Amino acid sequence: MSTDLSELTCPDCGAREQREAFCDSCGAALTRAKPAVVGAGAPAAFEESPSGESAGSAGNTGSTGSAESAAGVAAIPSARSGEAAAPASTAEHDSARAPGLHLVVDEADTVPLDEVARAEAERRELAEAAAERAEQAEKAERAERAERARALLVPVADQTEPPPGIVPVLPGKPDPIAPQRKNAEALEALDAGIECQWCATRNPPERHFCRRCGQRLAYAPVEARRPSWWRRVFFFWRNRPLPFAGQRPRLRRGPGQAIRPVVWAIVVVVVIVVVVQEYSPVSKNVRDHFAKPNEISNWTIGASHEDPNHKAKLLHDTYSDTWWGSGFSPQNTNGASVTVTFSQPANLLDLGITPGAGTAADTFGAQGSPETIEAELIPIPGKGAPIKKTFTLDDQPGFQKVQLRGDDIRQVVLTITSSYPPTAADPAKAVETAVTELEFYTRH
Repeated sequence: MSTDLSELTCPDCGAREQREAFCDSCGAALTRAKPAVVGAGAPAAFEESPSGESAGSAGNTGSTGSAESAAGVAAIPSARSGEAAAPASTAEHDSARAPGLHLVVDEADTVPLDEVARAEAERRELAEAAAERAEQAEKAERAERAERARALLVPVADQTEPPPGIVPVLPGKPDPIAPQRKNAEALEALDAGIECQWCATRNPPERHFCRRCGQRLAYAPVEARRPSWWRRVFFFWRNRPLPFAGQRPRLRRGPGQAIRPVVWAIVVVVVIVVVVQEYSPVSKNVRDHFAKPNEISNWTIGASHEDPNHKAKLLHDTYSDTWWGSGFSPQNTNGASVTVTFSQPANLLDLGITPGAGTAADTFGAQGSPETIEAELIPIPGKGAPIKKTFTLDDQPGFQKVQLRGDDIRQVVLTITSSYPPTAADPAKAVETAVTELEFYTRH
């Protein structure tokens, strides 16, 4: 019966077929034992008695037992030779049944416990050293990456030393901009509308979110005041519901989009025409504003007072060096008048007048000039009452134009109510109020 010495049984936990130096189940150190194998009917092992004699079994003598045991031990092949041996389980079973049986241990195949502990300690030291080296390498790599990142942020080309007291630092992370909330306290008070369930603020019916807190509004039926008729007519698009946030409104296409502006333009023109025709002052002003003025040439003139050398007919001779003189000094000319009679009734627009004794500065200042003139427009009989207007002239030479608006006018009476004194009068000559030229314009 052979025994495989490479397969042992743990003496602590009893695990079988152990092939290493330590047990796979409990980790106990294993020793390779050589059991004492004997022949059939012979004792399996022996043990030495304290007195130095061998204790046999089954009534054998000490010498016979010793010889048989020696022969059995010699018959067991060595564990290093690799030959087959009796199974360890059989040896353990036989030793259990034989009280005096003991295994014979070969000292050459036994591993000392101190050497095993020493090997284990060396293995742990090597593992710890390798872990430490890996940790140091990782730290060095992290430091190198940080240096490369810092080199990207901080300029390294400029090696000039910074001013004392200033240390370069990495740029800081800007704080996020906080949203600015508008003043929601001063809100227009509404009598009716959708009441927000969060802040109790009333909102217009067309809103979907609260105008104060921004929460979604509950679409409950609200009794809102009906807009007035003119709001419903002229601002009808305000009654349409507004689209939600992010919702694209529907595009309106078709002939109605082109017809609607034309219809509105026609309505506006009709309203303007009706107003102009029904309200005569407005119609006359609009008509006169856009009318083309034409000068009236067929008219005669007469004066209440005139200088024999400067008669009133010189006001209509188209010359700028002749003039009409009132025959009185400027301070006594108040009340002097001229009367213009048209050959045909005229729709007057404007009056053109050239005050003074000429258009040049020296001749203008030699005589006085009218300051305030009162005009009376006399229409033909049956066309209304006379129209009176008062206008003021400037104290300067040249043509001046004033408005004389009247229809079917037959005569115009111009009365001087005040005059400007002369600015360059000759003491040796008589001084009076003078007018160089008169012109009347009618609408075409």
